[in-house]
Amino acid sequence: MPADFFAGRTEGDDEIMRGDLSRILYDRTKDDVEYLFDDSLTELVDGADGVKVTFEKAGTRHFDLVVGADGLHSNVRTLAFGDESRFLHEMGYYACIFSTPNHLGLDRSERLYVEPGRTTNVYSTSQMTDAKALFLFSSPKLSYDHRDVAAQKKIVADAFAAGIGWEVPRLLESMRTAPDFYFDSLSQIRLDSWSRGRVTLVGDAGYGPSLASGQGTGLALIGAYVLAGELAAAGGDHVVGFANYEKEMRAFVEQNQKLGLQTVKQMVAPSKAAIRMQTLMLRVMPKLPGSKAIMRKVTQIVHDAANGIALKPYVGE
Repeated sequence: MPADFFAGRTEGDDEIMRGDLSRILYDRTKDDVEYLFDDSLTELVDGADGVKVTFEKAGTRHFDLVVGADGLHSNVRTLAFGDESRFLHEMGYYACIFSTPNHLGLDRSERLYVEPGRTTNVYSTSQMTDAKALFLFSSPKLSYDHRDVAAQKKIVADAFAAGIGWEVPRLLESMRTAPDFYFDSLSQIRLDSWSRGRVTLVGDAGYGPSLASGQGTGLALIGAYVLAGELAAAGGDHVVGFANYEKEMRAFVEQNQKLGLQTVKQMVAPSKAAIRMQTLMLRVMPKLPGSKAIMRKVTQIVHDAANGIALKPYVGE
């Protein structure tokens, strides 16, 4: 089906692969920012004049503020706010993404294969020499080590082992040697406050909307912009800056978290009857009078969530 039928893009929209965006941001900041790779934090001590931070390898340092931007399983959040279980809300689904040879010859297109409770998606974007495979499945809460990739690959293989067809077995075989394997629950992070003392959180660490929303990176970048702007506007007063940052972002975050909860139900069909209904709708919709207007209305929730904040032109930006 043609992409423009879904009205999923508007003029001026750009989509950048996550790895490319990471390289762009690093290249633009590496001369002015000190990066410590392959390290982590073991302790945060918040004081009146700053935060004492102890690293696993880099020893102890002292900072005016600490911003945790370290993802869904944020170590900064655990050290400053408490155990992850208090804030992580699982949605009943798991996702796996990895690179795979483009044996289907996809060119800016994607293929979907759906079974009850399981979805497989393969896509290739412009300038990609390979493809990406996405596996989604519903499941009760799973217990696993986030650092044990081999165990995670086995979970995915087991989930898609029985009663599955199409290209799935070949993709699972490719998964075994994929260098960029990612696996995690579809979960959201919800906190009453994103700041505690001189420590605050940005992006998935503070308000992850889940992969299902498609808005995680956008929230993180906008959150960083608003946080920096509000700290500057407050003259460096972190109490005022943190409070205004949350005031500006809270409704926007909640709107995108709501989007994630709504979207995930459409990504994994619960039954064969639901699959038949989805397929019928996709076949019939393009032939209906005013079909593009109908799809624009359906996708309006995505546009509203993605643009649900009016950004201030902070002084000095």
